[in-house]
Amino acid sequence: MLYFYLEQLNACHSYTMHFDKVVDYFLPAGIRHNNIHPQYNELRIVVSSVIVGAPLMLLFPILIFFLHKPVAGYLINEGMLIITLFSVKLWGHYRIPMSITAFVTYFIIYDWIKDSGLIYSVNSSILHMYLLAAIWSDKKYGWWSIFTNLFMFAFIYYQTLHTNFEFTVHPALGGPLYPLIVNCLITVFFGGFLAYLQLDQERDRVKIKTLQDQKITLLDEAVKKRTEQLNTMRESMATDFHDETGNMLSAITRQASLLKLKLSSENKVLPIVDSIIKNSNRLYASSKDFLWHLNHNSDDPQELFDYLTAYGQLYYNQFDVAFSSKGDESRLKQFAPSAALNVIFIFKEAMTNVIKHSGASEVKLFMTCQIQHITYILEDNGSWKDADNEREHYGLTNMERRCKKNAFGFTLSKQPTRTRIEINVPVYSLNNL
Repeated sequence: MLYFYLEQLNACHSYTMHFDKVVDYFLPAGIRHNNIHPQYNELRIVVSSVIVGAPLMLLFPILIFFLHKPVAGYLINEGMLIITLFSVKLWGHYRIPMSITAFVTYFIIYDWIKDSGLIYSVNSSILHMYLLAAIWSDKKYGWWSIFTNLFMFAFIYYQTLHTNFEFTVHPALGGPLYPLIVNCLITVFFGGFLAYLQLDQERDRVKIKTLQDQKITLLDEAVKKRTEQLNTMRESMATDFHDETGNMLSAITRQASLLKLKLSSENKVLPIVDSIIKNSNRLYASSKDFLWHLNHNSDDPQELFDYLTAYGQLYYNQFDVAFSSKGDESRLKQFAPSAALNVIFIFKEAMTNVIKHSGASEVKLFMTCQIQHITYILEDNGSWKDADNEREHYGLTNMERRCKKNAFGFTLSKQPTRTRIEINVPVYSLNNL
């Protein structure tokens, strides 16, 4: 039994998914998956109502055809429903074709009522069905069908008074005024009740939307306040780190340099002192990278490109190597939090390798922007040297390891007169947040 219920549930879920896909197909492209659009709910109700009503409308001409009655009006109505769907899909409008459809529907209903007793006809109930469909389909203007229905009943009553029936009306039915009053009362009650329900639902929806907007505003303010607190904390950490650790590293470098001067005759000690100075300078440079990453918009691709450009200009000026950079505009895109620092380490290693191994006289840095990633390129005009297989090359290995760990794309292109390193860094668009 449980299996049977699960099967039924899966079937219903599958049907709902297929129906939603059909509804989405007839929604305008700009609204289709944007459920916060002001017209989304309105157009979705219209489209879903027409999709359900159009097949059901086909039942009437099929049955009427076998009763040897005219079916042209029904087919015209069906065509107008299809036109309404494509009007919504292509232009996002439905009132004009739907209004025309309403008049065609009135014509069909009147034709049916006229041939079956006018105001006495049981087919007058179809006008109440039409009222239900109109109010349900068009929440904003559907209630006007109350007045058009009342006008229709008045017209049918007028036609009844001026028509000589070929059959005798049973006395129990009374005069034509009684069915007119009853139908009008049903229209007013039924239509007013439905219109109120729709109005009440719309009012509740507006309240819920207002509450959601208020909650979102409060959440935005809380996030903004928290972000400001984090930024203040980051700046404080960066300042404290720079003041304490930076000063200590500078002092170590100065003391080691002084020690080197005093021990200039001690050949065995000098390599150790040189190593202290070198490691201190390297640690200080790494600290600057960490501070920049901590205290700037390091998740901005443009900020990172500017930082690499500034570093490249300063670094290559020491070796009389021409350096230039060129980048695309990268607006509303962000890196993952740790991406920038790894990119800095990768390109510092690459820039160092240019001086150590290529003998280049010109180096260029590029940045190109794609939808899902940013590409940073370092290109030089030096000659690639094949690696010595007997020695381990940590620079290239570290770059590849960092790229693999952070899901960066890595491409090394080596030619006799050019070396090119490309790093593809994934990004996401701020528009999608």
